[in-house]
Amino acid sequence: MEHAICFISTASNNFTVGEIETLLPKWREKNNKENIKGMLLFSEGNFFQVLEGEKTKVLELFQRIKEDPRHNNIIQVVGKDLSKGSFDHYIVEHLDEAEYSKPELVSQYCESEGNGSRNPAANQKHSQIVY
Repeated sequence: MEHAICFISTASNNFTVGEIETLLPKWREKNNKENIKGMLLFSEGNFFQVLEGEKTKVLELFQRIKEDPRHNNIIQVVGKDLSKGSFDHYIVEHLDEAEYSKPELVSQYCESEGNGSRNPAANQKHSQIVY
């Protein structure tokens, strides 16, 4: 069964741009191996993440994230079973300008029912990452 978890958290470190740019490919490789799909946005010291995939894998990954000292103040926004996920791959964005955001990615995901329709935003060309 497919499952999704959406959460926000605060980074425990003040990551530099270089550190984030170094970590993204590592997270991408790891999540690709685990077949985790979704989205990770990082901006001004905060993470917004959606994890989708096989339920056991998603729950185990979320537990590891909750135990990861790089995350503080984790707030789970969504936790639900899905008949089919909304993402075809893992989208990652480092939003390094305060004015820059992609609220349409979040609203499209939140409005999806997980009923097999694919999120059009997921088909846009973005860098892929995995946690």
